[in-house]
Amino acid sequence: MNKTTEKPKGKGLLSQHPFWLGKYCLLNIIIFAIGSITIIYWDNPFKSVSFWWILSLIPLFLNRFRFIAGGSILLAAIALIYYWTEISWLYLLFLPAAIYIGHLTAVCIHNAVHNNFKPVWINPVIGELCALQQISAGFPVFRLVHNQHHAYSDDPIKDPHPPKGYSFWQFVDNSRALITNRLTAIYLENWGDSEKSRNTWKIQTGLLLCMRFAKTLFIFVLLGPKLFVLLFIPSYLSNVFLFAAFNYFTHIENKDGTTDILNLDSNLYYAICNRILFGVFYHKNHHLKPKLFNPMAMQAKN
Repeated sequence: MNKTTEKPKGKGLLSQHPFWLGKYCLLNIIIFAIGSITIIYWDNPFKSVSFWWILSLIPLFLNRFRFIAGGSILLAAIALIYYWTEISWLYLLFLPAAIYIGHLTAVCIHNAVHNNFKPVWINPVIGELCALQQISAGFPVFRLVHNQHHAYSDDPIKDPHPPKGYSFWQFVDNSRALITNRLTAIYLENWGDSEKSRNTWKIQTGLLLCMRFAKTLFIFVLLGPKLFVLLFIPSYLSNVFLFAAFNYFTHIENKDGTTDILNLDSNLYYAICNRILFGVFYHKNHHLKPKLFNPMAMQAKN
């Protein structure tokens, strides 16, 4: 099994204070709520479109990727059919760029975790911007999860998203739950598996959901309903897909039960992604040399 020996960084985030995540979520909720209110006050996004566009937020909070993707596609189709008079088809010309941005934020947040942008202070800024596009738990939580993955790659318990035993689509569907379970375990390891700890963690996971909603609403009012449905949602879905793809296909299980991490460049999708996304599928190289912005720069055999 290929894994790094570096001690995981970021675990202290959940050991600094029993309500650390809750405070981080509350701060984000306040920031994005103020941002949304300000945008609505100055430029109401519904002044020229139907209020029903707000239903496009619903699929992003379903519990399985299949429901998120299916609901998003259904709503996009409904929007195109019933509100086509409100839509400029020029929006669709920007769809490839939106999908590319969704892919690119996956690459950038990885490099930000390893402080690969210079100057160093800009890494958390880039990380938080990427986390906003991903409507995620935020850069500090991603950093914790990612460093745990580096330290315990393919460990069925400690790796936050081990692909072993799943088909690809099962892995996509279950990744969020796998990460949540690992974060819960880390929290309880730090603060004890007691009723009080579980209740405190439950409150924080509730605040996390509220934070994700605050981020989503901010993006919705910032872009407006049409850009949100036709460009942002495809960008978001493409980000989820790429994360799942390189975390799944680059980790293979051998017949003896061990796992290997691979560099992949064997089909058109891998080749294109590697060349426009800084070697994203050279995952073995990334694990060996995480400080390399582009893992393709390292010559290594699979």
